[in-house]
Order: sequence, then C-alpha cells, then structure tokens
Amino acid sequence: MRFKLLLPLAALTGLLTAAGSALAGSFQVSPVRIELSPSAPTAPVNVRNESTTDSVVVQLRAVNWKQENGEDAYTPSTDLIATPPIFTLQPGGSQTVRVGLRRAEPSDTQQTFRLFITEVPGPPKPGFQGLQVALNIGIPVFIAPKVKQTLAPVWKAQVADGKVTLVATNPANSHIQLLDIAVQDEQDKVAIASSQQPRYILARQTITWQLPLSRAPKGKLRVVAHTDSGDVDAEVPVEAAPGKQ
Repeated sequence: MRFKLLLPLAALTGLLTAAGSALAGSFQVSPVRIELSPSAPTAPVNVRNESTTDSVVVQLRAVNWKQENGEDAYTPSTDLIATPPIFTLQPGGSQTVRVGLRRAEPSDTQQTFRLFITEVPGPPKPGFQGLQVALNIGIPVFIAPKVKQTLAPVWKAQVADGKVTLVATNPANSHIQLLDIAVQDEQDKVAIASSQQPRYILARQTITWQLPLSRAPKGKLRVVAHTDSGDVDAEVPVEAAPGKQ
C-alpha cells in the first residue's frame, strides 16, 4: 500500500489550515498487517521509497497495543523486535524489515502490537516556506492464540437527541476488524445511520460509535456490517438513554 499523507488525516488537516502548505514524504509499505504465531515467529515487511529524487530516513518503533475505554493505547514493547531500527532509502530504493517475537510463547489470548514506520524529516529544500510533515504509519501485528475463537460481536444501542450510540463488545480471544457498519430500521430495512471508518475491536474489548440518525427509527434496530471474518447481520437491543426512562 502506498502512503503519501500523514496519518491521522485530521492532524494533517489542522497543519494545512494553520500553515497554508505542507510537505509530506512518500513511501510504500507491504504488507499492511502482520500475523505471527509461535510456529511462524518472524515476517518480512518491505518499505520502498516512491520518490525518484529524494532519499528518506526511516525509523521503526514497536509498541504494545491495548484498548482502554474503547480507545487505542500504546506503550513501548520489548517483546516485538523490528530490524534494522533505522535506515536510509535512496530514491526508488527499498529495504526489507524483519519483524519478530523475542519470545515465541503460546497464549490463550491473541497478543497485539503495532509497528510504527516513521519518516525522519530532513532539512527543508531551499525556498520552501511551508511546514514539513513526517509520514507515520502504524501496522497492526497480531500473535495467534493457542486456539482461536470465532464469536460474533455483542451489540447494544441507545437512541436520543437525533443520534444512536452503538456499542459493540468482542467476546472472542482474537480481534475483529469492522470495515463498515450500517444501522437499519428493522421495519423497512433502511439504513438510518452508518460509518465507513474501519475499526478494530481487540479481544474482549468494547468500542462505541455515536452516529447521527437520518430519521427516528420506526421499530427495532439491526446492525449490518462487514468484518475481516465475515458479515454481520444482528438485531440490536435498544436501551433507554440516561434521563429518558
């Protein structure tokens, strides 16, 4: 996959608004997700410089990936190793990075990390008046559990003030990636709220969306979603919102 913008996009938007112009690097990373196991504890990642004129310095950082109150949380990791930790890509050049576990021990629950591949900004070119933006890519790294569970997410919802608060809990011992979701009015099967932003729910974690409703629901709600392990079509219990009983 090719990357030419700083992630997250919101950060870049703010910089562009403040500075008027920004300069971002460009490199290609493949694959964009890594799955390891005790029997396959290492994997290669290829990083390629898309520029034909400029070299780029790239730094690697491995972090533990947890979720707290539905938000991603990262801490430095000593269990995941990526080498070389820093390197220079010549114009059009590439580097194979080796990603692996320090200790390949089986676990009952999937272990989760991210590998951040970050551009180290060089000096700006003569005459450049804007703001340099360093590219920063976070690749998910999953370590397979002893036995992977396949369980559907558990859903609930609240409707108030023209919005639906949708809550999904992953009861399984491995992640679920929700690629998109649509909340339907069960009476006429019409989507009245949706999100196209992919999100991960790590093992036994819960995340929340607050989505605007196109109209008030006429009956029960259903959620229809595409995930990395299949499609979801489920009835969603609607709870009374606080103060609305």
